[in-house]
Amino acid sequence: MKEPIVQVENVFKHYKQSQGNFSGRDAYVKAVNGVTFSLYEGESFGLVGESGSGKSTIGQVMLQLIQPTSGVVKYKGRDVSTFSRKERKAWRKDVQIVFQDPYSSLNPKKTVGWILNEPLQIHKIGDKSYRKQKIMQTLEEVGLDASYLNRYPHELSGGQRQRVAIASAIILNPELIVIDEGVSALDVSVQAQILNLLKSLQRKYHLTYLFISHDLNVVQYFCDRIAVMYLGELMEIGKTEELGTKPKHPYAEALFSSILMHNEAENRIVLEGDLPNPSNPPAGCPFHSRCIHKMDICKTTKPANQYLGGQHQVSCHLYSENQSIQNA
Repeated sequence: MKEPIVQVENVFKHYKQSQGNFSGRDAYVKAVNGVTFSLYEGESFGLVGESGSGKSTIGQVMLQLIQPTSGVVKYKGRDVSTFSRKERKAWRKDVQIVFQDPYSSLNPKKTVGWILNEPLQIHKIGDKSYRKQKIMQTLEEVGLDASYLNRYPHELSGGQRQRVAIASAIILNPELIVIDEGVSALDVSVQAQILNLLKSLQRKYHLTYLFISHDLNVVQYFCDRIAVMYLGELMEIGKTEELGTKPKHPYAEALFSSILMHNEAENRIVLEGDLPNPSNPPAGCPFHSRCIHKMDICKTTKPANQYLGGQHQVSCHLYSENQSIQNA
């Protein structure tokens, strides 16, 4: 098996809440609570879950845009927190991010040409002639032409802005790109165009994607593997076809049942209750308060990660060695 390009090992990210806690003790929002997974070169790895599940936080921790409370992120086997200043700058060239809202992520006072030239200048890549050629080549690769060079972000449509954001991400020839809800703000027809563009760029440059989204249809179409998050923790990881057709964790099962065809609507699972407060998550399994299969052990003991064969993992007491396996 190939070595992973990125390893996220037991990562926690807790945010201290503002004052006003009546207990007099510090309170923390547990945005990410012990997450472990690996990304392999050339794959598209999807991260899904409800709003507030910690998906975007994981992406930002991976790229060191925010520092984890504890845990390790490794890039090609090395802990990124140990990189020297020179190594970190080189690593920044290899990893990029595409945000949900390109209007916010692109400098509104600068032209497209300036936006694409800036990363080349920062990393001292080529001379003026080479940079101009590289900018033109990159624009063409994302489906734009020279007429866009002197335009400002407000003069572009949402799809065009996202193409510029993608161009800005790939112009340094990175190896890993985090796509954080990168198509959710676009019309459905434009979504398809952007997804096909990303797939084409992946084939051409052998890119690795961490694809963060709440849209299961998009994730199933785009990703090779999917990880399901709930309340800052990973519930299940598996190949797309496995999770799409027969998810094991009750939460993953409920999520994927929401995209059943109309003639299968009677099998849809509707979760009761709201997502618990991340500053005071339930004891035991974080999902037990909404789970239709919960047992007494779920209320007190956090389930260990179980391997079901291949790369399929699930954190659920239904699959622990001392429980009868259900839904297998």
